[in-house]
Amino acid sequence: MCLANGASQIVTIDYQHIKIGHDSIMFLDAFDLVKAREIFFDSFDFIVSYSSIEHSGLGRYGDPINPMGDIMEMQKLRCILKPRGIFFLGVPVGQDDVGYNCHRTYGRIRLPLMFAAVLVWKALTIPGYRANDLGMNYCMSGQNFRLWR
Repeated sequence: MCLANGASQIVTIDYQHIKIGHDSIMFLDAFDLVKAREIFFDSFDFIVSYSSIEHSGLGRYGDPINPMGDIMEMQKLRCILKPRGIFFLGVPVGQDDVGYNCHRTYGRIRLPLMFAAVLVWKALTIPGYRANDLGMNYCMSGQNFRLWR
């Protein structure tokens, strides 16, 4: 999708090594991103996280167990996103829940924590929720965070 819309280079970040057979797509180990974090500060124009962050910190995919792992991932992504960059986030939304080490579901408690360290400029509508229900603070921040369901 990104290549079809003009992206010249794509970096995929994961805890598990992925073999990629495309010149414009590069794999980066999540631990290597942390080790070389200064190199990547403000370097990404566009970040897509879909069905990923809700697993962070639960240990299922080789990441360290950390109850705040998802929130720390949000902070990390904020650091590598360029000013005026765009971030699309896809996480399960509903009643707050942790499904053992499988995933989290974000609701009125956990979802605002995900955005505590970042300011939201614009969010897409989540059916059944209003911005105030989620405790979201809509401020012009130079970052365009969008919530997907």
